[in-house]
Amino acid sequence: LIYIPYTQADPFEGSHGGVPHDRSKIGTGVLAIAVNASSGSLSFLNDGEPIIKADELPNPSYLCILERDSNSSASSSSSSRPAALRNGGLCIVSELEKGTFHSYAVCRDKTTMKITAKSAGTPLDTGGSYPCHIISADVGSDAECILVCNYGEEEGALSAFAATTADPSSESRSKDEDDDSQKYYYTRQICIPFGPGSNADPERQQSSHAHSACIVTPPFPYSMMDLCCADLGSDAIVQYSVNTTVSITDSSTSTLQCIEKRRLAAPPGSGPRSLMFNPTIHNIAIVSLEMTAQVWLIQRLKDGSFEGCGDPISILPEQWPDDDEESAKEKKQFNGGRWASDAVWSPDGKYVYAAARLHNSISVFKYIVESGSGGGRLELVQRVPTEGLTPRCLCMSECGKCLLVAHQHSHDISSFRREEGDGTIVFADRLEVPNAACVKLVRPELIG
Repeated sequence: LIYIPYTQADPFEGSHGGVPHDRSKIGTGVLAIAVNASSGSLSFLNDGEPIIKADELPNPSYLCILERDSNSSASSSSSSRPAALRNGGLCIVSELEKGTFHSYAVCRDKTTMKITAKSAGTPLDTGGSYPCHIISADVGSDAECILVCNYGEEEGALSAFAATTADPSSESRSKDEDDDSQKYYYTRQICIPFGPGSNADPERQQSSHAHSACIVTPPFPYSMMDLCCADLGSDAIVQYSVNTTVSITDSSTSTLQCIEKRRLAAPPGSGPRSLMFNPTIHNIAIVSLEMTAQVWLIQRLKDGSFEGCGDPISILPEQWPDDDEESAKEKKQFNGGRWASDAVWSPDGKYVYAAARLHNSISVFKYIVESGSGGGRLELVQRVPTEGLTPRCLCMSECGKCLLVAHQHSHDISSFRREEGDGTIVFADRLEVPNAACVKLVRPELIG
């Protein structure tokens, strides 16, 4: 497991002084943690010392893990990475006014389990401000790209990076790279500004805010890849076609192309935050709507377009925060107590887990396929406290037995055991980690 801390304030900082929490605790950097997926037990690796220190990596907000490619052929997508990252690594964004993207090679001592991380190049400009999401994606049989969502202050922007053959004068190469690693290096090939927002909420939606992105499986063989991006500011899921073109003069160099195809309008003022496709039914996705604290099923049609599967569903109790609980009344000042974060599928594609900040809960929904509709619906199974404050990020283990939660304001990572039969979860363990923002899982043999 790799965990990353966070130091930036929440969106209510300016208008309401921010959600109350212990501000004396400050993130120390990127940490490595061991997870027993069956029991949910957590323990620090490296004696709790960061593998990347905060003074080296300012205000990190999100990371993605580059796994070692078990296919060692020259045509595998990882063969075009910088050599230092081919055995696995980390790509991390710093959420600053001038956003930066950092890459690190990760090494693991198989005897001591000590994890070390080494910079694989100098930081790159993300092309926007306050980047909040980063993923790696295969966009061809031998092409891998890094996608960054810049939340933005004046407008959101989506940037794509790809590895290209290195120019010896490039500032993107570190001085200690060997000759092999200089063959490829990351460059920003695409930067797409999203323009104005919907203004449904004048305080938060005057401009667009790119919040998350994912690659969509093509509806039929040999079609172009699609890229979808959740734009919180304009209340839309933006859909692009993505492909690569290979240079005629240099077959080792390819160029990314990204063309907007269409937009799916979300309900006004809902603020789409995260987007994840069902791992087994690839035309179905779950969207987390941050500003209305809802989840929304959408489906991809045969023509490649998207439509909603009915209306969004609330992840909050019906009366909250209008009940008699004093703490609930205090939280009502923050957007009426509505502040959703992550929503993820179980590996079998049968259940959705959605987190609500302020209410500090996880709602578990069963996905029910409805014959003839091609879509389906969600049915609430369980709602449980997250055992912390401000659950910002969720991560499900590959085996489906463990769900992890990063709590930004109670400064911890919590784990839940999951029952595969009915999808319910039970609290298991907690580790204190200041300003937790993002948590990602990887099997040890796939990195370092």
